[in-house]
Amino acid sequence: MKKTVAAWLGMTLAVGWMIAAGGARTGERPKVLGLDKIIAMVYYPEEEARAFKSATYAHSADWKYWSGRGGIAVTPKTWQSLLTDTTVEQGVAVLAGIDFGDNPRPLLAIDELGFDEGGEADQKSAQILEAFKKQKPQVSLGVYQMRGPVPEVLAKTYKKVVDLLMMECYVGDVKEYWWIASQLHAARLHGLLEKAIVLIGLGVGGQPGENWVATKEELERQIRFIRLVAPESPGVGFFKGKVDPAVTAYADELCDKFDSIPTDGTGLPPEALEVHKLFSTLYERPMLVTSASWSEPDRSFADPHMLVHPYAFRLYIMNLGSKDAKDVKVRLANPKDQGGDVFAGGTVSLIPKQCAVEAVLSMTQTDAAWKVWKTWDIQIEAPGCDTKVFAPR
Repeated sequence: MKKTVAAWLGMTLAVGWMIAAGGARTGERPKVLGLDKIIAMVYYPEEEARAFKSATYAHSADWKYWSGRGGIAVTPKTWQSLLTDTTVEQGVAVLAGIDFGDNPRPLLAIDELGFDEGGEADQKSAQILEAFKKQKPQVSLGVYQMRGPVPEVLAKTYKKVVDLLMMECYVGDVKEYWWIASQLHAARLHGLLEKAIVLIGLGVGGQPGENWVATKEELERQIRFIRLVAPESPGVGFFKGKVDPAVTAYADELCDKFDSIPTDGTGLPPEALEVHKLFSTLYERPMLVTSASWSEPDRSFADPHMLVHPYAFRLYIMNLGSKDAKDVKVRLANPKDQGGDVFAGGTVSLIPKQCAVEAVLSMTQTDAAWKVWKTWDIQIEAPGCDTKVFAPR
């Protein structure tokens, strides 16, 4: 038996809004960074960001201009100097040395975090953020989250010290909408959704296979899908590849009326509604959802470029059901056309209902035996559970 969670979810969101806003009226969305709406222009040239009339967030040193138009200027910082061959203290010192000038509302955005599904690199990232915030409480923090749903170790830190979570959900069409829905659902499970937004990729990126939104129609579908899945999210953002200027102009038009875009799925194809149904249904049995795209090797605390040895993999698994899943056996295997041999595995004693875990999978062979990268097969033995394994992206 299944039952939809519309009533349950509505009650949950209302309670969440009241808690987050310190007793605000039911259904009232709290401000984020003092703003009613976040429309983020990520790494846009200054003149292009200013031309985007609905923008409220831009990488810029001109805080007076952005404050004057009701927005916020952002100082970006990439992760390499924080995490590569550094201690936590050295990473904190890098951030503490950033000069924000006379900006009375400095916002520092870290690009990017989310390396190894809660492994050593993610643990180090969390420690740096918390230590920096303790040292510089006046600096607001934003994070660009990569590689899928946020793991628990980062989610706990984000909840404590991060003001804006921006999830990189760059997809080209409805076949990949699960990538958007899963990240939004994970943010909701961790109590982060009211300060989390989706970043949409526009056009074609710089790497092979980075084919994102290419038409006005697809852009509107993605924004309507975001509104359906996460009406409590405070906005949306954009990362631009090579794109038709008309698509960018239409993004501005849609964002200007973002809050009036319907949240009932109007205008979406059946495939999109099915994805939403998967993540918004409260299943009577445990319902485990995962993907090889949510698997990462444990990366070194000292340097995320290096893998921890002996090798171990971490696989993100969501339980969308109303009951706990117990003693779940998980294995990673090479595809059948590459031999089909299992190279890592483990048992998860408990995946609580309506929660996510990172399963730790040890090598079952003596050394690196994977023959592909993150397109391997996932084998799950989960008695009494239903499962959904999305194909890797």
